[in-house]
Formats: sequence, structure tokens, C-alpha cells
Amino acid sequence: MIFVLQVRGSPALIVTMLVAPVLLLLLLVPFPPSSGAQLPNQGQAKDLPIATNGQPFPWDRMRLPKTISPLHYDLTIHPNLTTLDFTGVARIELDVHEDTSIIILHAKQMQISNVLLLAPEGIRPLHVLEYPHFHQLALKYEVQLEFAANLSDSYHGFYKSSYRTSSGEVRVMASTQFEATFARGAFPCFDEPAFKANFTIRIIREPRHIAISNMPKVKTVELPGGLLEDHFDTTVKMSTYLVAYIVSDFLSVSKTTQHGVKISVYAVPEKINQTAYALDAAVKLLDFYDDYYDIPYQLPKHDLAAIPDFQSGAMENWGLSTYREAGLLFDPDRSSASDKLGITKVIAHELAHQWFGNLVTMEWWNDLWLNEGFAKFMEFISLDITYPELRVDDFFLEKCFEAMEVDSLSSSHPVSTPVENPMQIQEMFDDVSYDKGACILNMLRDFLTPEAFEIGIIQYLKRYSYQNTVNSHLWESLTNVSDVCVTSVSLMLCRNQHNNTKWHSDDELDVRAIMDTWTLQEGFPLVTVEVRGREVRLSQERYLKTDDPSLTEGFLWQIPLTYMTSTGEYVLYLPEEVDWVKFNVDMSGYYMVHYAGEGWNSIIRLLQHNHTALSGNDRANLIHNVFQLVSIGKVRLDTALELSLYLSRETEIMAVTQGFGELVPLYKLMEKRDMAALENQMKPPSRHHNGCVCDWSSNTRGVGLFV
Repeated sequence: MIFVLQVRGSPALIVTMLVAPVLLLLLLVPFPPSSGAQLPNQGQAKDLPIATNGQPFPWDRMRLPKTISPLHYDLTIHPNLTTLDFTGVARIELDVHEDTSIIILHAKQMQISNVLLLAPEGIRPLHVLEYPHFHQLALKYEVQLEFAANLSDSYHGFYKSSYRTSSGEVRVMASTQFEATFARGAFPCFDEPAFKANFTIRIIREPRHIAISNMPKVKTVELPGGLLEDHFDTTVKMSTYLVAYIVSDFLSVSKTTQHGVKISVYAVPEKINQTAYALDAAVKLLDFYDDYYDIPYQLPKHDLAAIPDFQSGAMENWGLSTYREAGLLFDPDRSSASDKLGITKVIAHELAHQWFGNLVTMEWWNDLWLNEGFAKFMEFISLDITYPELRVDDFFLEKCFEAMEVDSLSSSHPVSTPVENPMQIQEMFDDVSYDKGACILNMLRDFLTPEAFEIGIIQYLKRYSYQNTVNSHLWESLTNVSDVCVTSVSLMLCRNQHNNTKWHSDDELDVRAIMDTWTLQEGFPLVTVEVRGREVRLSQERYLKTDDPSLTEGFLWQIPLTYMTSTGEYVLYLPEEVDWVKFNVDMSGYYMVHYAGEGWNSIIRLLQHNHTALSGNDRANLIHNVFQLVSIGKVRLDTALELSLYLSRETEIMAVTQGFGELVPLYKLMEKRDMAALENQMKPPSRHHNGCVCDWSSNTRGVGLFV
């Protein structure tokens, strides 16, 4: 629901609301607006929605009006872990941008009482209208509302959680998960990312519990009845979905980074001995980001909490990131190497958000990928430097393959997609926003050069700190950071991989023009390459797994196209005839390549005679592309199988894994059809590949990879 307060255009107002749990509505005599006051939708002819009390609700849109915004929230929250409900008080200082008679804000499944306006001329009760469909309330001078809310029994909002001790005792705690639109279920607020404000939070608790929140605790006050009230320092300016607080019996371990930030990891008492690895990783990674972004971490502390009941993988709340236990706790006696990799990656992801997402936030959820795609991308940038032994480059390539699998379907959507309601917003948290977003950022980084990309990102973060942005703000920051030019070839951008080589066009770089083709339309291109002597003919089309050719029409991308040839040079124009040419070097680009004519045959001959002439990523890329092209009828299956024969000599794990991933389904199909001769021909011997034993066994479902 959304509140609407009737106010005049004073520079700042404070609204006080008593928050408890479910929806109540009290009406008073309307206070007439001044002659200059305007309802946000005044003058519109269409019918207004009807509030729960039968009166017209003065706002008919899902998004809040921008006539008023919050400056500061003063929140007092009292959860009762016995009755599983909570009460609270929210005082919101408001900034009035336009003369208006109402204030619209969010609240969901609450009962509200004592709604007052604290104005210079005195305290006034406010008239409240409720519109549950948009989670909206209309507060006017004449209405006073009472709220009451239970702790949520879902995994969103302010929700109850529990765990069982080794002795069988069930212990209850309360935690928050507000992204994307669930802060409104915990306190009345302007629950949209563009309405940033400061938050001063107080939590009332029993002595047997502790409370943690975004900021350090300033003091604890004893209250009547044996309760304690923890006061937390005021936050930096941030969006409501980043607010967090936890009431529990957790224990913690702590260290301090080289930059003076206190890092703590919280867990249930019996698992506190599993927090050491996460603590060390968080210290190391936060120091890396401090240096990489050239912007100090903005808070004095950062807590990482392992929540027993947690639906999301993790959440980047500013100063208090939350995780599944499996995503944060590492038991040296029982956890695997893959567990360690997963924990390190998720910590890297959430800490990357402290700058890209928290410090600078997308204006609206259609650009969620600015948060999630960049954090996913920074997982791999940070771990490649801080934990080189994890070899995360292999896993990044896999993420791009997975993104392409989703993006090759007609059900895919653009990275930046218009969304309005909470259901549409939740649907944006998918492989396209996370993995495709990361892959196209990696492509852009490779095109601009890592140095220029880093400079542009730092400029972007510094310019828009504590603000909200859209796609174009990022592209503008990256446009002039490097002396690069693009070719005038109609379908693509081409650049030489030798940084000291001249460009073949004097056109100026327009990052926005390039990246709009990757973010505002769904799918990705298939580039067809045909070599005729020194002449290279290129065309592009959308790669799509469909029998309807009309669905591939009308798509055009500007592609940062890279390639290498049998001469060992990366060139724009072939200086001589070559034996082979390989495009999308190291698969830095988010596209597939089809080698027409004799192209695939020349690649097959190369792999059979000297496969190490190409990098491991290039070989995995070729395996992926050729089998994907088989699936849409561009390449014959026997061509793909012939290419894969070289795998008996492969030693790079990503190429091996990709090859097995493509061949095992075929092998199993042949096994079921009792095609023994062909089955044995496809079955390579077990080999050691960089520390892994790859065992292709007929009595298993697929490939067994053992570290």
C-alpha cells in the first residue's frame, strides 16, 4: 500500500507513523488544499481507483510520484520472537519538491495508528486512504491510521527464521530481505530505489538476543520490563531495499582490513568455528575493491551473516550482507574444494555491490543488470587477481555459455527491460541480468582495454556516488576514456589485438551506440565467416533455436570482433592467404561464429595437428559453437564429431568439460539404442587433466570429475 499525505509546499516536513502489523484505515474531515496545491494526477479524465473505505484513491499508477521524497527515516522496531509479530515507530523527514496536497508512500499488510504530521505550525493528524492493489496508502491531513504486522512467514520482508541445535532445541530469530519490493512489509517507506535517504535504526530486543544492522551499534538502553534497545549509527544515503537488521543469538568473529574496516562474520553458535575462511576472504576482497575502485569503503564496518533460512543466494545490504549458511560457512573437515570456490565467489559478488549497486544504484529495476551484471563480472575480475589458484576464467566462460543457452530461446528478454509491478521486477533476477550482463561487460572491457575500462568505471562511481543512474550514464563515462576508434564496417567493430597497431577508421568511439545494441534487444548474433583467398566475407543474424525465420529478422548488433590467423598475427585485413582463421579470440565477445565454406574443415585440421596453436578458451569456444550450430541445422553432426576427435589430446579443463558436455548426451543416446560400435569409437580413455581425473564410465549418468 502507499500513503498519501496532504501537505503544502514547505521545504521539509516530518511524518510520524506508529507501525505495528495488517491494514487499517481511519478517516477524518478532509483538510482543503490551498488554491495552488495540486494532486499528482489532477486534471486527468480517467476514473481513479477506489480505496478500501470506498473513497477515490488519488493516485492510479504503480510508481510513486516525485513531488515529495524522503530525507531521513528514524525507525524503532520491536520484534517479539514469542508471538512472532513486531511493532514500531517510523518518523520520516520529507523534502517537498512541488506544491502538493498529498504524499504517496508504501506499506504492506500493516495496521497503522497515530499518523501525525509534525509541521512548524504544530502536530496534525493525517487522513489516510488505502489501496492494497499497489500496496499504497493515501495519507491526508484528516486521517489517522493504526498498523499491526506479523513477522512474515515467507523469506521476504521482516521474517521469522529458526534452526535446530544439536540437542534438538528449536531457536527462533528474525531477519530481513527487502530486495526488491519488500521493505514496505517492514515499515512504511518510499520503497523505490530512486528514493534514497538516511536511516537511524533502533531495535528493541530481549537480553538473550543480539541485534545487528547496517551501521555499528552506538549504545544500548535498558527499558522497562527487562527489554534492551540498541541504537545504531545513522546510515549513509541509500535505497530502502538495502536496509537490514537481524535479531538472533548469533556469535561472531572479527578482523580489520588494511584500510581500517572492521569485518565480522555471524553464525549460529554451533557453527561459529566454520567462519574462518569467509572472514579471511572478506578481508582480502574488501581490500581489493578499496584499491580497484579508488573509493574507500563508505562504512566503518561490514558484517556477513549466515542465515539458517534464506531463500536468495545472498543479499548485498550495505554494511550487513546476508547469505545462506552453505554460501558462507566452510568446514575444513567436510567441505569440498567446490564449496570453497562457491563461498569465495558469492562473497566477491556481494562486496562488489557495496560500490556498484549500493553507492551507485540503478534508477529503476529495468536496469537491474547494472547492479547484478557488474557484480557477477567483478566476481571474476577480483578472484582472478586475489585467488589465481581458483582459475575462475574457466568458470566465466561457462557462465557465458549458460547465458547463451537461455538467450537463444524466443522467451528471452533484453538485458534492460521495462518493468512496473513487483512480479515483473522479480522476473528480472535471471541469467540474462546476471550472466549475460557480465559477459557483455567483459566484451566491452576487452574492447576498450582493461586499463581504460577501469578508469571509466572509477569516473562513473565517483561522479554518481549516492545517486541513481541509467544505462546511458555508464556509457557516457566509458566513451572518452581511451583513444580508440571503430571500423566503418556496417555489421561490426573490428580491432587488432596488438594494442600498438593502428586502427582502420577515424570514426570516434560511441560506447552508447555500441552497447544499446546489446542491452536494448534480446538475443545475440551469429557471425558467419567465409574466407576466399585474402578476402573475408562477414554477415550476422540472430542465433535463435526456432523453426520460424521471421523471429530472427530485424536484429543488428555492433560487434567488437576479434580474430587471429595461421600467420600468428591478429589483423584487420589479411595480408596474405592463410590456412585458417579463428574469430572471437578467447571468446571475449558475446556471439557465436559459423565458418562457412571450408572454414570448419580448416579448423578441424588445425586441431588435429596442432591444437595448442589456439588457447584453451578458444578450443572450448569452438566446441560450443559447432555443436550449437548443429542444433539449428547450420552444421552437420559429423562435422562436429570430427572436430571433437582431437579431445583425446586435450589437457585444459574447460575444453574437456565442454567437450564432454556436448558428447555425453549423444553417447547416452547411442547406449540406449545399442549402437555399440559407434559408442566405443566415441569413448575416449580416462585421462588426467590439470589435477582432475575425467572418467567416462558407461554405468554413470555422465562425466565424473574428481579433484
